[in-house]
Amino acid sequence: MHRNLVHVFDVTGADPRLLDDEVTVRASLDAVVRLAGMTPLGEVAHRFEPQGTSVAILLAESHLAVHTWPEHGAAYVTLTTCRAPSSPTFADDVRTLLADAFAAGDVAVRSLV
Repeated sequence: MHRNLVHVFDVTGADPRLLDDEVTVRASLDAVVRLAGMTPLGEVAHRFEPQGTSVAILLAESHLAVHTWPEHGAAYVTLTTCRAPSSPTFADDVRTLLADAFAAGDVAVRSLV
């Protein structure tokens, strides 16, 4: 058991329309949860005006959150957990998923233990 494992995904050069689409943002987070093999317990979201959204999913293993800045073509996704994701290729899989979902130019990944 890890007490505090954090994966940070910095999305840049993304399509502002996709970053501002709540359905796309939520679907991306749902996919991250599945890739991690985690258990969602609930979620909360907030839509900013004129643009941007924040979504947090409470997990049995901790939480997953995203904050988007469509005006900058950027998003910040963090998974904080007490156990490692179930897939050994999790970070690369999520990088690809987020790049595709948001038509991003880059997704930088940092993992903190």
